[in-house]
Amino acid sequence: MALILMTVVIDLIGFGIVLPILPLWAQHFGASAVEIGILSATYSLMQVIFAPLWGRLSDRVGRRPVILVTLLGSCVSAFMIGIAHTLLLLFIARILNGVSGASYATAQAYVADITTDEGRARGMGLIGAAFGIGFIIGPALGAGLSLISSAAPFFFASGLAAVNLLLAWRLLPESRRPGSLTAPMGRWETLRHALTSRRIAPLVWISFIATFAFVGMEATFALLGSHRFGYGAGTMGMLFAYVGIAAAVGQGVLVGRVVARFGETQVMVWGLAGTAVGLAVLAVAFNIVVVLIALAILGIFSGMAFATISALISHAAPVDMQGGVLGIAASSSGLARVGGPIVAGALFEYVNPSAPLAVGAVLAALCVVVATRNVLRPAAA
Repeated sequence: MALILMTVVIDLIGFGIVLPILPLWAQHFGASAVEIGILSATYSLMQVIFAPLWGRLSDRVGRRPVILVTLLGSCVSAFMIGIAHTLLLLFIARILNGVSGASYATAQAYVADITTDEGRARGMGLIGAAFGIGFIIGPALGAGLSLISSAAPFFFASGLAAVNLLLAWRLLPESRRPGSLTAPMGRWETLRHALTSRRIAPLVWISFIATFAFVGMEATFALLGSHRFGYGAGTMGMLFAYVGIAAAVGQGVLVGRVVARFGETQVMVWGLAGTAVGLAVLAVAFNIVVVLIALAILGIFSGMAFATISALISHAAPVDMQGGVLGIAASSSGLARVGGPIVAGALFEYVNPSAPLAVGAVLAALCVVVATRNVLRPAAA
């Protein structure tokens, strides 16, 4: 567990380093705002396409080879961004970066392999917390490295991925037991099974809708902070770090203890309800105290919700389809990350600055209804 968590943290630090610098690097090559938006969306789009493919491949050949190959891809793509001299090469490198970054579901499948049923939610929470920690550290590190040179963050990210690859190659064992590698279902059979199964399909839809609601907040909260309170980039950076820390606490510290007492399904419902409350309070927040309370509620409860959703999907998937099914769930979340910011931006500009948060609260509340009717009650029965 420690090794896979370390791999995820280092991988996300490398991703986060690139995140705040990439738009400026693209602008250096004459990219328009629209082209920069497409460049950013390319990463999520590649995750939508490749997360199920990597997941299914890990079911077939094992988790370790997939993790090693994607770490190599992260190393090469970051280096390509650093040496890029045209916008076309930058797009190619970003596509490769997205293909490599689509291995998150494989890491989740690795955790599913090495945890017991009772410890599954805690394991998924820990990997989510590792994801959040890397995402918090990365942007700050990237901003500091950019003071050296514009290309320094990308070369550092490439070197970090190379170190991660070396450590994983030397230390990370295969999580699937000898003899457990059976021929998985085909791509379309896996997709059909995930979207028609009475146990899995509601969870995939909940994952999609909840992610759609949350990323709408991520995409427009900085604009709302500037519009309503006059917050600058520094303040917003600290607030995003604050909600990231709250999510890491929810996923890495609280979820295992709460699930042990109340069960994953009940905790998922509470997490979704808390997410709805956090978004609703944030939509009407009128000072920094209320903002901090809303972000704490949102971070902690959304962290608990996403960890338990992943755990429940893992429980519902057959043993030889863990990677494929978790990949489909990751793909649905990636699709939400493509569409969510676009819808949220339109709501912010054409309806009301608070509209993305209000709509997100309604969507999270809808997830509570779906979870109660299609997951909680059948599980109790």
